[in-house]
Amino acid sequence: MTQKPVPTLDSNRIEALDMMRGLALFGILLVNSMHFQYGLFPENTNDYPLGSLDYATEVFIKIFGQASFYTLFSFLFGYGMALLKESLEQRELDFSKLYWRRMFILLGVGFLHGTYIWDGDILFMYAIGGFFLFFFLKLKEKGLLVWALILLGLMAVSSASPVSPEEEALLNEPFVQYSEQENEVLRNGSYADVVQFRVEADPTGMGIIGDVLIFITNIISVMGMFLLGAYVARKKWLVQIKEHKKLIKQVWWMTLLVGFPLKAAYFLNPSYQLEMIQILIGGPLVAMFYASSIALLSKTERGHRLLKPLAYTGRMSLTNYLMQSIVFTTLFYGYGIGLFGELGLFLGALLVVAFYALLLVASRIWLKNFYMGPFEWFWRAGTYWTIPAFRRHLK
Repeated sequence: MTQKPVPTLDSNRIEALDMMRGLALFGILLVNSMHFQYGLFPENTNDYPLGSLDYATEVFIKIFGQASFYTLFSFLFGYGMALLKESLEQRELDFSKLYWRRMFILLGVGFLHGTYIWDGDILFMYAIGGFFLFFFLKLKEKGLLVWALILLGLMAVSSASPVSPEEEALLNEPFVQYSEQENEVLRNGSYADVVQFRVEADPTGMGIIGDVLIFITNIISVMGMFLLGAYVARKKWLVQIKEHKKLIKQVWWMTLLVGFPLKAAYFLNPSYQLEMIQILIGGPLVAMFYASSIALLSKTERGHRLLKPLAYTGRMSLTNYLMQSIVFTTLFYGYGIGLFGELGLFLGALLVVAFYALLLVASRIWLKNFYMGPFEWFWRAGTYWTIPAFRRHLK
């Protein structure tokens, strides 16, 4: 009898990965709180209604969050796809058909999310990156690591190019103009106005060429983390954490001592070059600091108890990610409650903490009654062409 592919059972999940997803979800929302409130390029338009408190919040978010949590999410995405491939091939099942269905569903959801809910979407880009990842997953461990280092290295090298203040101003000019138009439509426009702006706006001032260049840059960035995640999955470091504790500690120290100084350097001496370094080099290093921290803490009694709630939101990470966009665009945009630009960064961060606390509680209650989140159920149903178990039959 041919064995049919089925979704991952609760008992087979790697809890440390769910904790990482939960932390990444919180961090992505914290960083996005600036964008929900001030647009895609908040540095061009944000102000500080609470003065130094708002500025300190911005520094905190950019050092501890910016470019680190979506890269952590990228790492986990690559890890999950490598794990899926291994699981199916061990059972002599067809990985390719299932994988392509999975990516095309993600592509469709990402397009709808980015067009009709929030244009800061990452799912569409992940799906495109996932198309390339399929072919990279054919490589052996060494090949995955080499290509991960090449792609991450390309991003690091690109940040080293010096830019004069005049060149920086010239590069930034179209983004400033875009931000002015965006702020007006997000503050005062109807829902139809916002959607139309997303479809027609040109942030780079270069038309389709600018959009393609930005997209290629983003794809290279996420692909490096995809491949690094796939490599770590193959090495089993997060499955056998105790056996690889020494290596994980070395990663922890290296990313702590290098990643955070690179992130903080920009605020000590602001420049375009240091900003790129903090994003393109500091971001991935700090992401690996968070991953190694959770890996180590999850194997201690106190650490596991502290991090356990993150696993609930992590198991529903895609549902919660979409929910965050719906709630926060409704809160801030003019067609909703209309708080755009009104709260400031400090109060916006407090709102994120309060909302995420509600997500923790809601996710735990949901998972007591259901096996997975609504979007996870939809994604798996389309991936496996079967109806996954959804509601738990509690005694």
